[in-house]
Amino acid sequence: MKTSGNASAGMDLLFWEQLKTGNETGLRKLIEKYFNALQNYGYKFLRDEDFVKDCVQEVFIEIWNRRERVAVPDSVRAYLLSSVRKRVLREGYRQRINRDDEPTDLENDLNFVEFSPEWSVIEQESLAETTKRIADSLNQLPKRQREVIYLRYYQNLERDEIAEIMGVNPQSVSNLLQAAFKTFRDNWVGFILFIDLIKTSTF
Repeated sequence: MKTSGNASAGMDLLFWEQLKTGNETGLRKLIEKYFNALQNYGYKFLRDEDFVKDCVQEVFIEIWNRRERVAVPDSVRAYLLSSVRKRVLREGYRQRINRDDEPTDLENDLNFVEFSPEWSVIEQESLAETTKRIADSLNQLPKRQREVIYLRYYQNLERDEIAEIMGVNPQSVSNLLQAAFKTFRDNWVGFILFIDLIKTSTF
């Protein structure tokens, strides 16, 4: 798993270097690899498919237009997820102002939408009930804890990458994870099921 992850990250950097030189192949490869994942992540914040799709497209357009100036990130995937997150929240805030809605702290006002059994990496129909119980346990968590669980165990990101995406320090990520597991421990069934999922899944 570690080797596979390193190989994938290495290819990401290769594609990034290609796009920086004006090679459209690098951009196309990154779009093909990450567009759906980025759209799904943005959709967790706003249930507006067209809006989120536009945000993802704009992120790639901006990267391409700024390719000569944009730095090479430590993690391309974390950079893209962070960029989409910021754009969805920023443009969603602007939409509210344009509609004369009351300005709010959009990041705290919007819900990171609930987990569903379909999100689980377990696809066997025989485990449908297990995935439902895991989803029910996850949905008891506060939204920022749900987000950090999603990024850590569904996107398989490291603590520093999650911190970059969420705009917090790494210790805050650890604190959110610890708080999430404390909540899980209050629900032993959900906790045990989720630990088993982490141990047996390839992610």
